[in-house]
Amino acid sequence: MAIDSLEIKKQIIKKLVHWRKWGGSHTENVLKGLPSHLRGNKLTKLALKELEKSEWILSAKKTGEIHYSLNPRKADEILRFYKEYCENLKE
Repeated sequence: MAIDSLEIKKQIIKKLVHWRKWGGSHTENVLKGLPSHLRGNKLTKLALKELEKSEWILSAKKTGEIHYSLNPRKADEILRFYKEYCENLKE
């Protein structure tokens, strides 16, 4: 099965919602749940850029790494996406 940008976005959003990483609470571990061949992949970078461009995730450079959190101003949109696509995903 070929993985696409939407599948990566689902994994990222699911992880951040599950960990309650909103606003000032952030993590650098957002990619650790993805298969190792996708962590540095161009498609993964594209998915992260799209999420940042839509302002669903916020990035901050901390301790030499990029940390991510969910944008609380977009909570309604993010939670709708989560309910539609992520609630039934396996860990």
